[in-house]
Amino acid sequence: MTVYAQNAGAWFDSVSMVTATLGTNDPEVGTVRREGDEEYLFVYNTGSNAQISPGYVATVSAVTGYSVTVSTTTMIDHPVGVCKHATITTGAYGWLLRYGFGTAKMPANSGCAAGQLLTVGADGVSAVKSISTDAPGIVYGKVMEATGSAGVATAFFKFF
Repeated sequence: MTVYAQNAGAWFDSVSMVTATLGTNDPEVGTVRREGDEEYLFVYNTGSNAQISPGYVATVSAVTGYSVTVSTTTMIDHPVGVCKHATITTGAYGWLLRYGFGTAKMPANSGCAAGQLLTVGADGVSAVKSISTDAPGIVYGKVMEATGSAGVATAFFKFF
């Protein structure tokens, strides 16, 4: 994995860049990029007809390296980042937020309250994680503001 700081050199694209074909100036899949107090990971979306929209969480695909998809299971998949800027379509490359503030998309049947913890929900949304009653699952974020059913809330994220 290559890590580049903001001042390490010139970038030929922004963290909102999405492309179906890599050019000579594009980063390698797995590149980590720091922009101010945020950290991003460059990935490839292998999902079968599953785009990754802003607020949606991507999980590791079983295909190769830094290939990702949206999960169809809850709490048991391994998340790698959240889409912050631009939808990463199926078969395209783009940046996922790994560390910093972004938005979390909640499922149609539940919202969240400020201070609640987030884990992987079905189809790329986040789910509220109850430490006392839920099965084991990776916690990757904390909600900063409440939202209702199928809403979007500001959250702080830290993916490993």
